[in-house]
Amino acid sequence: MIPAETLQTSHPTTAPEARLVALADPESPAAVQYRVLYQRLLRLAARRPTRVVAITSAGRGEGRTTTAANLALTAVQEGRSVVLVEGDLRRPTLAGLFGLAPRPGLGEVLEGAAELGQAVVRAGGLAILCAGEVRDPAATLRSPRLPAVMEQLRAAHELVILDAPPALAFADGDRLAAAADAAVLVIRAGVTPRHVVRIALEALGERAVGVVLNDVDAAAGGRVSWLYADGPEAAPAAVDRRVG
Repeated sequence: MIPAETLQTSHPTTAPEARLVALADPESPAAVQYRVLYQRLLRLAARRPTRVVAITSAGRGEGRTTTAANLALTAVQEGRSVVLVEGDLRRPTLAGLFGLAPRPGLGEVLEGAAELGQAVVRAGGLAILCAGEVRDPAATLRSPRLPAVMEQLRAAHELVILDAPPALAFADGDRLAAAADAAVLVIRAGVTPRHVVRIALEALGERAVGVVLNDVDAAAGGRVSWLYADGPEAAPAAVDRRVG
């Protein structure tokens, strides 16, 4: 597994686009950390297939969508062809984050109400597939069309970043993560208990390749340490002292 990356970011109450530090403030410490995370994934890709990466979390409010969006933007800045896919059909936020007009999304594609080409939109060099609107998210994600849609996205882009639902909230997250080559777990410093991190990593199994520790207060002098075992049981033995 790759080591945990410490993203020294906050959750701003200003305009949503301010969270896109890869665009708004590319020289900020947080943007630099997203580039470090991207390089870690590149090194991982040299050892195992990593075309589809799911960014997930144990619960909500841990910075999963912000991390997925900034990682995707960072990869585009590095010259990659990237599509960012919003898999959280229950509480979609990606359109608001990027200021996109309503349009069909992943939900409508899986239901057969829209073609993939109609649903994917571009923001700069980044292709984005938002969640769309569906009545029954769980049933939609059980669609037999899901594997074919993921293969289309994989074939059309060098990198697919999945903004996956929380790993422990619903079965939705596991269905999408199962379509990924690798999964990165985002946890929020001082919020996510350590035992919950372990349960989430166990749920992700062999797909889990690392942990992002988000919202670290550098001024508080917190130190991040980690220790990974080999294999699917791998989990952090020690996380930031304010977690758990």
